[in-house]
Amino acid sequence: MTVPEQSGNVHSLDPYEQENRESTDVPELHRAVLREQFEPSEGEQRAPLLLLLGIIAMAMFGGWYLSAYDGGFDPHIYDGPNAFTSTGRETDKQAPKAIDPMLLGKRIYNNCLSCHQPNGEGVPGKYPPLNQSEWVAGDDRILARILLSGLSGPITVKDKRFNGQMPGWGQLSDRDLAAVLTYVRASWENEFPAVSESTITEARSEIGTREAWTLEELKSLELPDNAKNGSNHIESEAPSKQDQKRELKK
Repeated sequence: MTVPEQSGNVHSLDPYEQENRESTDVPELHRAVLREQFEPSEGEQRAPLLLLLGIIAMAMFGGWYLSAYDGGFDPHIYDGPNAFTSTGRETDKQAPKAIDPMLLGKRIYNNCLSCHQPNGEGVPGKYPPLNQSEWVAGDDRILARILLSGLSGPITVKDKRFNGQMPGWGQLSDRDLAAVLTYVRASWENEFPAVSESTITEARSEIGTREAWTLEELKSLELPDNAKNGSNHIESEAPSKQDQKRELKK
């Protein structure tokens, strides 16, 4: 049997065309597929053991660090570089540092700025001033009671009448209240003695939890051994200006 001859110009494929022709080799096709990158998919692969151990180690270190340098969770304490001593001793073994009541009181006074203002002059007709106030210059035990329970109703300060509501700050510690009173009595033009923490403690134990004071209640309040103002009873709304001047001269 003879193969019929093909008409026309017939030529063989050159090497380039032979190389680029579609291959029918199955293994070669599979190798091309394996070279392609798969789309990421969700699996159930376990996390590396070293990663889990690293997370546990960091959690343990964080717990130790917090217990060693927590500062008693006191917002008024900042150890700074002293928290890391060269001897490696923990901060709770070091002698406690005294806190300046003026610095602490200034920070607590930020709660009073909206009413009494940064300069202590208050808001005319609404909130009484603290600067050179006869009440600030008066008995610190009265101030302690006002600060613990608040004040309600009319009151005269520096010959001006105010009628409002002052909230109590009994939720603060005795140290904080003593510090803010000390700051107020020694700031601006005030030059009055500091208030001790024991004064706040005694006032808190005596009055307990109660409603805001009124002027009548303060006037009827009797305090024993009131040598500072020369009287055990509040006879008027506030000390007179002459009494205030005598207090400043002491």
